[in-house]
Amino acid sequence: MSVTKKILAALLMGAGLLICSTNEADAQYGGGYGGGYGGGYGGRRFGSGIPQAGQGEERKRDNTPDPEKIAEEETRWMTKKLSLNEDQQMKVEDINIKYAFQRLDMYEAIKKATNNGTTPPSEETRIKLREQMQKMKADKDNDFKAVLTPEQYEIYLKKRKD
Repeated sequence: MSVTKKILAALLMGAGLLICSTNEADAQYGGGYGGGYGGGYGGRRFGSGIPQAGQGEERKRDNTPDPEKIAEEETRWMTKKLSLNEDQQMKVEDINIKYAFQRLDMYEAIKKATNNGTTPPSEETRIKLREQMQKMKADKDNDFKAVLTPEQYEIYLKKRKD
């Protein structure tokens, strides 16, 4: 075999390997580069359908949680897991909205205390915020206890820990 044919054969073999390895990488979830759902390195490569952080119009630029969406999801979860009746569902939704907005206020306080996450809070601030969050959680649980049956409340506590 002549030198030209050997070079041509090597180039074709290399191109074939390159094509095969590219197709194999694209067969991973989201097109390779990190594997897993979303494909790593930006997620939307090769048409991955799962948005990554910061992508999609539903995602806010400052990553502030939407209290109404959170309350809606919590209410939906509780309605399904606890078999809430209509009256309970309305009361649970009100409780979830109330505490979702309180959590947003807490989130804003944490952002302020940490200079938008660029500096750690002081030990005193951290302890104060933790105590406030624990009190808020206990208050929310007490509100639920007044609305749910004893059986539903036990299921709620158990499933919340899961």
